[in-house]
Order: sequence, then C-alpha cells, then structure tokens
Amino acid sequence: MIMSEGIVFLTDHPWFTAILCSVTAYLIGSVSFARIVYFLATKKSQIEPFSEPVPHSDETFESDLVSATLVTKKIGARYGVITSVADMLKVAVPTLLVRLAFPGELLFLLVALFGVAGHNFPVYYRFIGGRGESSILGIILVINWFGLLVANLAATLLGFIAGSVLVIRWGGYVILIFWLWYWFDDWRYALFMLLINCLFWISMRKDLARFIELKKKRGLAFTEEEVSEFILMGKSMGRALDRYSLYAIIKRITDKKGEGPKG
Repeated sequence: MIMSEGIVFLTDHPWFTAILCSVTAYLIGSVSFARIVYFLATKKSQIEPFSEPVPHSDETFESDLVSATLVTKKIGARYGVITSVADMLKVAVPTLLVRLAFPGELLFLLVALFGVAGHNFPVYYRFIGGRGESSILGIILVINWFGLLVANLAATLLGFIAGSVLVIRWGGYVILIFWLWYWFDDWRYALFMLLINCLFWISMRKDLARFIELKKKRGLAFTEEEVSEFILMGKSMGRALDRYSLYAIIKRITDKKGEGPKG
C-alpha cells in the first residue's frame, strides 16, 4: 500500500522523480567494486595504479583506471569476473526496477545514464573510476539484449574488415546509437546511447592519447595479437585478425607486389 502510494506520488511529480532517480543512480554507480573486491582479497586499502610494459620498447603504459580490468591484472581473472558482474548489477538492477515501476516512461534511461556516469566518475573517489564497459553491458542487457548481439556481431565484422581488435571491442557502442534508434523508433534512445558513448570516450581519452603517442610519435608497431592480449581479449582473436582480416590480406598482397620479381 505504502509502495503504491509512493509510486503514485512520484508519477505525479515527474521533475522530482527524475532528479531523485538520477542522483540515486549516480551514487549507487559510484560504488567502486574494484576497490572493494581488491580490499577483500588483499586487505590493502589502496589499489596500485595500472602500469604495464609496452612490447618492443622500454616504455610503460600507465592509466588511472580502477575497474575489473585493473583487478584482473593485479590479482587474477577470478576476482576480475566478480568485479565485472558486480559492476553490471549495480547499474542494471536499478535500471530494471525503475523500468518495471514506471512502465511507459523513460526514467530508466536516466537511471542507466547516471549509473554509468557514477561508475566512470565516482564522487567517493575523487572522480577516478573505470571506463564503464561492464556497466554498459549490464544496462544494454536490460534495455535491448538483442541489440547487444547485433551490435557485437556487426562490430566483429567491421573489425575483420579493418583488421582492428579495438573496433571489435568498442565498435558496438557506436553501432548501438543507430540500432536503438531503429529498434525503438524514438530519437531519445539514440540520444541516450550517444551520451553513454560520450561518457565512455571521455573516460578513455588519456589512454587513447597515450596509445596514439606510442604508435605515431614513438613509431612503435603492435600486432593485433599483442593488442588483444594487452586488453585481456586473449591472443586468439588478435592472431586471427593478423592472419585473416581483410586489411591483413590486402597488406600481404601489396607487400608481395612491392617486393617485385627476384633476380
């Protein structure tokens, strides 16, 4: 009875409800399960920063991310999986509850958006968080799980055309902007996914800048196998791209023609 009266009150006060949902989702999203899992496993209150040697050089790749990826790198895949699932649920569950409580409304998109914002820029930790991949996966499973399959398949196809494991890993986020617009026939879903992309790419800006610096300014060449292993996708995907992607095949043909006849 009390719950139903509360929902009626919130329905009658849409602006108050929108602000309440946004703030609550942000605060829940700001809970850093990477830090919690790391503390429970190691009893250390501070997690060491991400720092990995760069192949073929004496350079190191450093990042301020604090996420399931960092936990995996520091204490193993089992703890990384636990962290990733927790990061999915902390945003997916509130999104689902609001969607069920307010059918026909798009409040759940606000919950999803601010939940990811909290994960990436947590107020409890001086706005130093993760990149939002697990959280994005969680909310898309709630909003349109079929679209997640379509976007990942499309990104994989594009990745094999471009010969890039990064396209496979992240291309689906961009594709989902257009897919959600098409599927729901509502521009607000496209705007939502565009804002999710903004949160992701802004949080990635320093890492991408460092990667570009290493490739362009330092002249380092990485195989897709090395990149795939570095971002925890395993060697197999990168090795397949190095051998069978359209880009790799064209490059081999071009290189052979460039060599010319011997003798």
